[in-house]
Amino acid sequence: MKDQELLTFGYTVQAAMDGNAYFAAPEPDLATLLAAVDDFREKMEAANRKGSPLDFSLKNDSREVLIETLKRLAFYVNTTANGELSVILSSGFRPVALPTKSVPPETPLWVTLADYRQKGQARLDFEAVDNVRLYAYQYTDEVDANGEIVWPTGVLDTPRSNINVLAPLQKGVEYYVRVRAKNGVGASDWTTPVSILAR
Repeated sequence: MKDQELLTFGYTVQAAMDGNAYFAAPEPDLATLLAAVDDFREKMEAANRKGSPLDFSLKNDSREVLIETLKRLAFYVNTTANGELSVILSSGFRPVALPTKSVPPETPLWVTLADYRQKGQARLDFEAVDNVRLYAYQYTDEVDANGEIVWPTGVLDTPRSNINVLAPLQKGVEYYVRVRAKNGVGASDWTTPVSILAR
């Protein structure tokens, strides 16, 4: 921050926290903060009036004291607020960035299966999902007595959304495939199964 911005910010925090029920016992206390802000204002005004090397040095020293006081107070605010944004904002401090909600990825679209270069191979493609680096897929030829697909217990992972080769496939057998995207939060829903008759 520029000097005037820092001065305004110091007074803003002091006013916002004075009598704030969320922060009953600030550390350092608000009297210490106010003294640091007032001292910086006086040193800044003196430096702006006279402009001597000594005045600028004194102003810079006072600036560092104010910054350190605000850092200690920010630590107290963060600890006391325990992540509640409204409490942090009530202190006059500003978060570096507003938190974003992490969510599982979207389900991939346009899943297709096609014959590949050799017999007994099929190519799996689907539309890539934003901010996803890993996908999971399953394929099987098993169907139960009710016609329901029996999926294997394991999954295959791939970083690619195209040219995933399924092999070996048995000629004349119908295979089913489903895909989902994964990120650090979780996984998407499985796609609707698609099928291919192996050649």
